[in-house]
Amino acid sequence: MATLAAKVAADAGGPRGLLTAIQVATVGLLGFLAADPLRRRWLDARRAILLSLAILIAPTVYGEVGGDGWQAFVIVRSVLLDHDLDLANDYAGLRAPVALTPEGRPTSHLPIGLAIVWTPPFVLAHLGASLAAALGADVSADGFSVPYRSGVTAGTYAYGVIALLLLESELRRRAGAAAALVAVLAIWLATPLHFYMTANPAMAHGASVFVATAFVVAWLRLREQDAASGRTWAMVGLLGGLMMLVRLQDAVLLALPVVDLLWRRPPRLVARLAPYLSAAAVLGLVQLAVWLRLYGGNFLATVFAVNLVGGTRPEVAGVLFSPRHGLFYWTPLYAACVLGWGFLARRDRWLAVLFALGFAASVLVNSSLQDWWSAEAFGQRRLLGLTPLFALGLGEVLAVVSPGLRAAAAVGLALLAVWNLSFEGIYNSGVVAPRDQAITYDQLAVAQVDALRRRVVGAHGRLPPALWASAYERLGGAWLEDVGRPLGRIDIGREPAALPFLVGRGWYDPETEGDVTLRRSRGNGSWIRVPIRTVGDYEAVVRLRPELPAVPLRITFEVNREPVGIADVGPGWSEYRFQMPSRVLRRGLNDLGLIYSTTPRQARPEVPARNAAVAVDWIELSPARP
Repeated sequence: MATLAAKVAADAGGPRGLLTAIQVATVGLLGFLAADPLRRRWLDARRAILLSLAILIAPTVYGEVGGDGWQAFVIVRSVLLDHDLDLANDYAGLRAPVALTPEGRPTSHLPIGLAIVWTPPFVLAHLGASLAAALGADVSADGFSVPYRSGVTAGTYAYGVIALLLLESELRRRAGAAAALVAVLAIWLATPLHFYMTANPAMAHGASVFVATAFVVAWLRLREQDAASGRTWAMVGLLGGLMMLVRLQDAVLLALPVVDLLWRRPPRLVARLAPYLSAAAVLGLVQLAVWLRLYGGNFLATVFAVNLVGGTRPEVAGVLFSPRHGLFYWTPLYAACVLGWGFLARRDRWLAVLFALGFAASVLVNSSLQDWWSAEAFGQRRLLGLTPLFALGLGEVLAVVSPGLRAAAAVGLALLAVWNLSFEGIYNSGVVAPRDQAITYDQLAVAQVDALRRRVVGAHGRLPPALWASAYERLGGAWLEDVGRPLGRIDIGREPAALPFLVGRGWYDPETEGDVTLRRSRGNGSWIRVPIRTVGDYEAVVRLRPELPAVPLRITFEVNREPVGIADVGPGWSEYRFQMPSRVLRRGLNDLGLIYSTTPRQARPEVPARNAAVAVDWIELSPARP
């Protein structure tokens, strides 16, 4: 809680150092408490690992509301602060895209579940903002400012962590502590759950996992109790109703306890079933009342339309196997989870059947939507409500793995997590395809190797030179010698595809003048990063022109921060030669810089223009002449 509060404060302009200090202190406290058997109760080393990782990841949570999240946010703000459901001023205050009814009135197309789940963090954010404003901080306690927006997304992350802890507890009962930790970490980091807890926490999926997990775990615990009261069953019904209001498609899970009770016919069947269904129905009626208020009597047609229901045949194969966000294609771990239900059947065949039925119903419902690929989704996001069923299946798999193979299984799951996390970055950047389109394994592999190569490039100087060069080569990194012969001409206006990191700082965007592609310098210096395999004496030739021909200009050419030549620049395009002795070069990346004696803003501050001293066409490197 303290870490997330500090994270929200940092998003609002508070000190980042405080967030780091709280992280370090909290992780240290967890380690201390977990290591002391006299103090330890619930917390042990494995749970300390899970909580510590959650604390370390917390600062990566995106702190802005966007997408569908605006429609939940305006409901929370309007009800809590304006005490109404007139949403026009809420959208206006947020400067957010406005969802409209068919008649053109501001509305929310989301069910109210996410708004309900966001209410506690919104209230905490309001209290914090009010206190900070009273103490003189420059923050508005109006429901629109950063603490509110960052607060609800941090709330989604907190709910996700609670769901993981609930799963760990249930899996520990069934599969043991070690298997529980490995399974939960895999479910978190090797599925879309991590993405929707950190990169896109404003959508309903993180909250969906929390409520669905609480519902399934509560039902499974209650299922084992013959003397459970009607009040307890009503509480489970309320959780199920809330789950339905967070994601309408998750309503299929509500049927599992009903089918279970009707099949097993335990004593006091009606006394269990009636309070369960009644409690769920109460929340359903609340949602109906809100829809009537927002949409009027024709609410059903509007709800179907905004949720893309109807007009298509089920695309079951696409939902499961398509490169366009297919469940098993994007998240191979889920195949092992489904396999685990087979192992569960050896102990509780009927429960395994229920899990399979819930899975089949969810797939059928979501495959019947017009955008069965889930629009801009990382993986099959609409099935994240099945996370507790998947987690229990994975726990069963790990429970039956022999001790000799458990380490190998953990390594395999760790590799899946790394693969998934790299996939997140590639998907979010849109570098392979738009986010609503397919990504094949071939495309992904190329992009992942490229991303890893960029990481290696970024690690230059932090790794031993020989290790860096070996890693760069093994990942297919190109040397300047591979780009051209004898070393290569670098077109500054058209960065070589094999060297996407080549153009460094100090440049404007590329331009074209006739048949010349160029970049203009920016500021007092411009740099490129050149990977050289073989160190020797070289010569650099630079073709450039001054941007202010009437202003005297001198260029200093430097290699790895050491000046190696000076040239006076004349009017027009010309070539300038500089010697690069081997003593200033190194195997690996070399920083080549052009340092300018003056810039337009220094020489002609009265003339509004870009601060470009020169325009550069190309730089060519070749062995030095004898």
